[in-house]
Amino acid sequence: MKKTKFDKLTSKYQKSLLKSLEEFVSIDSSYDPNTVNETNPFGAGVSDALNYITNLARSDGFEVTNYDNKIVEILYGKGNKNLTIMAHADVVPAGDGWIDPPFKMVEKKGVLYGRGVSDDKGPLLATYYALKALRDEGLLGGYEIRFLVGGNEESGSLCMHHYFDFLKKKQPTLGFSPDSDFPLIYAEKGITNFTVKAKVEVPGLISIKGGTASNAVIDKCELKIDLNLDFLKFIMERYHRHEAEIRTVDDVTTVTFFGKAAHGSTPEKGVNAGMMALKSIAEFSKNESLLRLAKLYEPLDGKGYGCSATNKEMGHNSSNMGLISYKDGFIELTINFRYINSCDYKELVTAIKEANKGFEVKLGENNPVLFYPMDSVLIKTLLKAYQEETGDLKSKPLAIGGGTYAKCADNVVAFGMQFPGFDSLMHSPGEMTKKEDLFKAMSIYAKAIYELGEVLKK
Repeated sequence: MKKTKFDKLTSKYQKSLLKSLEEFVSIDSSYDPNTVNETNPFGAGVSDALNYITNLARSDGFEVTNYDNKIVEILYGKGNKNLTIMAHADVVPAGDGWIDPPFKMVEKKGVLYGRGVSDDKGPLLATYYALKALRDEGLLGGYEIRFLVGGNEESGSLCMHHYFDFLKKKQPTLGFSPDSDFPLIYAEKGITNFTVKAKVEVPGLISIKGGTASNAVIDKCELKIDLNLDFLKFIMERYHRHEAEIRTVDDVTTVTFFGKAAHGSTPEKGVNAGMMALKSIAEFSKNESLLRLAKLYEPLDGKGYGCSATNKEMGHNSSNMGLISYKDGFIELTINFRYINSCDYKELVTAIKEANKGFEVKLGENNPVLFYPMDSVLIKTLLKAYQEETGDLKSKPLAIGGGTYAKCADNVVAFGMQFPGFDSLMHSPGEMTKKEDLFKAMSIYAKAIYELGEVLKK
């Protein structure tokens, strides 16, 4: 395809984009409870990442405010109307299974690898340099642009709640979040987390620990138990060596289960090592509570606890056990549940509580379904920008299970930057993006910002 005006406009920023991304990826900005304090509300690494963006934008001449190491606001222009871009600097924990160091960007045959290159540091910087290119060429004006960089998207989006609810900042007139797929996302499933806790007596069981985030499929889970030859035989008969590793030290056996990581919105793409551990100890011990929990939470559509549903617009509900732990006679599971627009949240809650009678259930915050009409100005403008920059007229807007910042504000949808047909392995080992996709996304975002600005001027 012939290079567009915005390809040419942004091409001079490609080297800067790659340099910044390399530096940005080197910061482990996953939530770290061990370094959380008043200065670092989401941990020291997240603060470092937010400060990196603060310093970058200030050095480029933007007006920048870091609000309490929770969210960074980059401003340009004045006006009663605003164009708001929402991206995040935090990442999910690296986890195991990487070939190359997760916090060192590596390029192989035109593909960039590293935690955050696709979610969301790469898209964030592609959008930032698109904005900078437009500003440098004098193509902005007549409205305010806000580029918001949050530090808690992967763990509840408390950053955006701080900005809009605590600081009382005005809502977007129009906006987008570069944190999902192209062409764009017109609908997002509702999301809620809940924990289930049960008292369980299993002779010899010491601990179970698996998962790093509720919104990711558990790829590794450790089970510790007093040495039991029958249990070892049970494991060896059911699992291959690449699925379960057995070590015994001082009469304590550790069984490490290996699954396959995936985003919590698509649990069917992964293999849950936590469920492997739960089912193994449940079936070996024949403990009724464990057997019941496995039956409730093994189905990936919520059917186990009476919450499955499907429709043509948004697909089906999904259920992911993202965290599992056993200690001192209590087992606790954290479930990441996503539901379509035909479901009633109150009815789902009733079903969850009914299915878990006898267990302790704690419900987390509910993020309701997001749905934008296809004929809305925002959808039409963004879709046109994507189509004109790529020539792709076949790919259709998507409804997804993933939750983005679009749910935290008015008049915002997720817009790129994963291209159709490419799996970036976000939330998984080996997260990647194509360098050419990163550059093309920069031109798409420049076009989108410009066109949305033209809408705001009218």
